[in-house]
Amino acid sequence: MAVQARTLLDTRDIAEAQMGVGASYCWHELTVTGRPVQFHAVQTQVSLGEIAIHRLSYGAPVHVEPVPLGNWVLVSAPLRGALTIRSGRVERTLAVGESVAIDPYRPFSLTWETDCQLQTIRLPRHVVEEAAEVAGVASEGTVRFGIGAPVTPMAARSWQAVTALLKQEATQQGAFSRFPLLTEQLTRTLAMALVNTHPVVDADEGGRPGRVLPRALRRAVELVEREPETDLSIPVLAAAASLSPRALQEGFRRHMDMTPTEYVRRVRMARAHDMLAQADPQSGVSVTQIACQWGFTNLGRFARDYQRHYGQLPSTTLRT
Repeated sequence: MAVQARTLLDTRDIAEAQMGVGASYCWHELTVTGRPVQFHAVQTQVSLGEIAIHRLSYGAPVHVEPVPLGNWVLVSAPLRGALTIRSGRVERTLAVGESVAIDPYRPFSLTWETDCQLQTIRLPRHVVEEAAEVAGVASEGTVRFGIGAPVTPMAARSWQAVTALLKQEATQQGAFSRFPLLTEQLTRTLAMALVNTHPVVDADEGGRPGRVLPRALRRAVELVEREPETDLSIPVLAAAASLSPRALQEGFRRHMDMTPTEYVRRVRMARAHDMLAQADPQSGVSVTQIACQWGFTNLGRFARDYQRHYGQLPSTTLRT
């Protein structure tokens, strides 16, 4: 059931604010960096099932040093003013309309401008982990988010649309709040949107995009690697992935930094390389035969691309 928006905190006392906000998220150190007389903490909450939406402002510049979140994943976005998040050597300042996902494992700190009002959506860690497993963007049940912006402007708009629906249902007690099954469905939708719009990174905190592909793209990749000699046109690959051709191409660009056609060409060139390396030059087999077998009919382009990838001409590979 939804809980109508209510004031959880309205205080000018710093210690009381620290305790009140800590009860909603986690324990943290709160330091007022501006004029203490301006300090006025106000926090409200509305919830829907396991999801909570908080609004928080301090009225003065503050610095917050939380402990890791534990059981929660937070997605924060300024509604007014600006917020700076720091994690290790990485720092990012968010303006109105921008969001950041914070995982349960990340050490971080927040610096608020005087007029910053922050909206934070709090999701249970287990729901996000389940969504990440289904989406294929994280392994072993651990989801790590970078503190960068959503992966594309379109992804940012998608996230904003889903959260707008969540806020509407929670505050107006719509159909999702009256029926538990719909609440669960919206919760899963929000978690799936989160893991597909905000950057998931490797656990080593190197900031590199995770190499675990979404399940749909894995189906296309597995088809290419299993049957590279067959027709692997965009429509064929899209059908194997159960995606539209456009979604397939966008997925390859986002997760693999190449088009599906480029990936097919790369796999086929690798197979041609293997055949050239294993062939007996005395058997009469030629570079032309092997290239054509793998679909490379422009022999000049094949030779140039091959040399760029393997550091030698295909004829050299065949002779050695």
